[in-house]
Amino acid sequence: MQLFPRRWAWATMLALIAIPLAQAASTARVALKEVNAAAQKWQPDAVLTHVSTLSAKADGKANSWLYNFYSVKARKSAIVTARDIRVEIEPDVRTTSVDPIGEFIDSDKALEAARKHGLKANDSIAMGLTLMGKATSQPRMLWSISVMGESILSWSIDSKDGSLLHKGEVKLK
Repeated sequence: MQLFPRRWAWATMLALIAIPLAQAASTARVALKEVNAAAQKWQPDAVLTHVSTLSAKADGKANSWLYNFYSVKARKSAIVTARDIRVEIEPDVRTTSVDPIGEFIDSDKALEAARKHGLKANDSIAMGLTLMGKATSQPRMLWSISVMGESILSWSIDSKDGSLLHKGEVKLK
């Protein structure tokens, strides 16, 4: 009779160990090594052009991040998704950006800067790292952060130093 409870306990423990880390939220930079390796296998000249998530938490972590890469030689783009502890690549997608983003502050630092300027804890923060103003004389790489509620709140954070570039609100009602 005591054998069944032990088996049940072992089965439960093994199941818990076997489950991937579904709550393995991370910042945008955590998976960069693996993401870059996947992109380099796709095209050796691939450069990172965009990073985004629709589900960041107030601490700058998300369960999944999308990384766009561009290959000048192939003239194609790929999206590499880092989800939990897995990295997946979707090659040859529509090109949306071609400029390398270079070094950038991590998502937790970008959200820390936005919190200093009014961002409240929210379960669904959209954020993306992208080049803005390319057609102007002063293009900038920035973190664009948005929160939807009764209005859309947005912050533009400089990707190099975390300074606030713009804060906005659009009333929906």
